[in-house]
Amino acid sequence: MAYVVKMPKLGLEMKSGELSAWLVSEGDEVTEGEPIAEIESEKTTAEIDAKEDGVLRRVVLAEGESTAPGGALAIVAGADEDITQLEADAGVGEGGEESAATDDAAADAGTAETTETAATGDASSVAKRRSSGSSGASGNGEVRASPRAKRLADDLGLDLTAVEGTGPQGAITESDVEAAAESATPAETDDSGATADTADKRVFAPPSARRLARELGVDIAAVEGTGQNGRITESDVRAAGGASAAATDSPATAGADATAASEPVETERPLSGMRRTIADRLGESYREAVHVTIDRRADAEELLAAANAADDALGVDVSITDVLLLALSASLDEHPEFNATFEDGVHRLHGEHNVCIAVDIDEGLIAPVVRDVASLSLAELAETRAEVTQRALSGDFTMDDLSGGTFTVSNLGVLGVESFDPVINPPQVAILGVNTIRREAVPTDDGDVAVRRVISFSLSFDHRIVDGADAARMLGTLVEHVENPWSLVIAAGGR
Repeated sequence: MAYVVKMPKLGLEMKSGELSAWLVSEGDEVTEGEPIAEIESEKTTAEIDAKEDGVLRRVVLAEGESTAPGGALAIVAGADEDITQLEADAGVGEGGEESAATDDAAADAGTAETTETAATGDASSVAKRRSSGSSGASGNGEVRASPRAKRLADDLGLDLTAVEGTGPQGAITESDVEAAAESATPAETDDSGATADTADKRVFAPPSARRLARELGVDIAAVEGTGQNGRITESDVRAAGGASAAATDSPATAGADATAASEPVETERPLSGMRRTIADRLGESYREAVHVTIDRRADAEELLAAANAADDALGVDVSITDVLLLALSASLDEHPEFNATFEDGVHRLHGEHNVCIAVDIDEGLIAPVVRDVASLSLAELAETRAEVTQRALSGDFTMDDLSGGTFTVSNLGVLGVESFDPVINPPQVAILGVNTIRREAVPTDDGDVAVRRVISFSLSFDHRIVDGADAARMLGTLVEHVENPWSLVIAAGGR
């Protein structure tokens, strides 16, 4: 049965997804259950599998372009099946194909003013577009191309009107621009003077692999792909880059390498879809929420002692983070307005304490969720936190791991940070920053001085929703539980 491939909704907070790579080409057969595309959204990546056997009859969304959940990506149907209604449902139709066909005819004729092209409105628009684009890069804005393709063409000084588009309705993709730029460079020759046969090679690689190849100075056309259907992965590019470096590392080139190494090198690193999503969301949070951060210190001796005792008694690895989560959950019980989200003008207080734990991975900062902390025993809490953290670090996390959080904890203390202003994770209303534990001289009740281990916290909150006095009381409650954690540990240990 024919169907429209749509952008899935990967989590409640997802607003749009980017089509990062097609794993099959238009006209290829697809098999039920096999991946046909890769997408990026909301701090994660995912593959889209074919629901049924068929043919990828039409690609609607080009690589590098984005759409909202439910947006059309492509049409899969039998080779001879009528897809007219599906094209209408996907917002495309015969007009796009006719426009592309007329575009080709105009190019073959060498002019946009032939009788055939002047006969239709579509052809007139093509002629107008070609005319406006003849002045070079300034015409790139008039050509049907993805935003990333236009930016790349401007960076390379490439005239988009001379690029053949392979995207939906002839749209020019970032891959098309890269291919045109590569074919425009002088052909490489070997020692015998023969031209290297790489210009005509069809390169099957996602934008991220192509960007990495440019950064490493690797000829993407010469890389052997080990991915799905021979697709070139980032690992393939890195391997090729390492081989190239090894091949040039000889005594004859050592002097040149030393000279080159002494010169400063500038590298541009375009944001990936995931990193761009993080930047957009946190930028929006900082612009819209009224961020206020307050700090407070706590004696950490009992916290450390309780964590060590629980670790010895329960037979699982219990860390101070686990005991901190118990203290935080108890504090949220007393101050439920902080275990909340704020969306569409509604301050929603949540019953479960679904605490996000910020984890640093290569693509950026993500925050997997430890769900319903208050209902877990200390052993279950320690195991659950370790599992979600490990999934995040290994890249095996899913959108379920990242969705539904009601409060976030970010621990920079492990990196020696003494104080910072954590940014609220929208749509939540507060986030707790955990700072480093350090030894300090503190006065004792008998007037003496003792050296104690001290931990500090930085609580950021949205002042539109809660007031500074509320936050001060919340942080005060947390400090009380941190300095006297034993009742919490005993109760959670016996659940």
